[in-house]
Amino acid sequence: MQIRDDWFAVVNPHSANGSTRKRWPLYLKRLRDEGFNIDFEYTSRPGDAILITQKALLNGCTHIISAGGDGTMNEVVNGFFLEGQLINPQAELAVFSHGTGCDFIRTLQISKGIEGFVNVLKQGRIQKVDVGEVQFYDDNGLKLHRYFLNVADVGLGGETVARVNRQSKFLGGKLSFLIGSILSILRYRNKVMSCEIDGKLSCNGRLNSIMVANGRYIGGGMMIAPHAEINDGFFDVVVLGNFSTWTILRHIPKIYRGTHLKIPGVSVQRGRSVVITSAEKILLDIDGEQPGQGPIQFKLNPSILRLWG
Repeated sequence: MQIRDDWFAVVNPHSANGSTRKRWPLYLKRLRDEGFNIDFEYTSRPGDAILITQKALLNGCTHIISAGGDGTMNEVVNGFFLEGQLINPQAELAVFSHGTGCDFIRTLQISKGIEGFVNVLKQGRIQKVDVGEVQFYDDNGLKLHRYFLNVADVGLGGETVARVNRQSKFLGGKLSFLIGSILSILRYRNKVMSCEIDGKLSCNGRLNSIMVANGRYIGGGMMIAPHAEINDGFFDVVVLGNFSTWTILRHIPKIYRGTHLKIPGVSVQRGRSVVITSAEKILLDIDGEQPGQGPIQFKLNPSILRLWG
């Protein structure tokens, strides 16, 4: 059998509500039967995937697999960087999405499951994609820094993700996020926020949410930024205005379909840098994780990461 490229997989055994640990040996056998030479390491705590990825790249690995949810993917992407630079600009990432939301692969139009991932590796299609970079703060006022591939959400989304990640996800991604979204919408109060795009004031006032999108989907299948492209050199910044609880609930089906952009009070702009501030506490969601709060600064790094798919 022909042995294909050597791969190193960073596996989150707790993803998909813990089912990844049980299924990973079967997936690994399937990949090795296809001729892919794969080594791997399990994560054991938040932040592990960053350190494991950095160690693998520093040890000379050039093909990395993220095996877990969108949060695992986010950590793996952060592991490609060290001190603000790519460890190896020629290193490549493949995303085996096995988590709650699986939102990023929707933009890539990759099927969920092992067969969809095997097809990605067999096709060998590699593209250079944009990577978002964000600075924000933790609860103690410490400034933090992260990279992301998919979507960052300031406002309702941050509170929704914090709620979903605190509860069991045994109902699956879409239903878990839908229930979490509805509970958050019922309790959420819109925030007074200011948003600058490329140095110019875009909006200022009481808003529901501001999404800074590289990919298209959030929340287990909501097409929040239907025109976003991961390799066009721009964020799509989607702003939801001062909507009432009932208005948001009524329009959830449109958000899943990506037809919400025509709703009065929804706006979309494009840019390479975004600054969001508020006198209130505003929570940040990055790729399905809730790592901190505002004030928040974004910038886009165009065509910097080599991605399979």
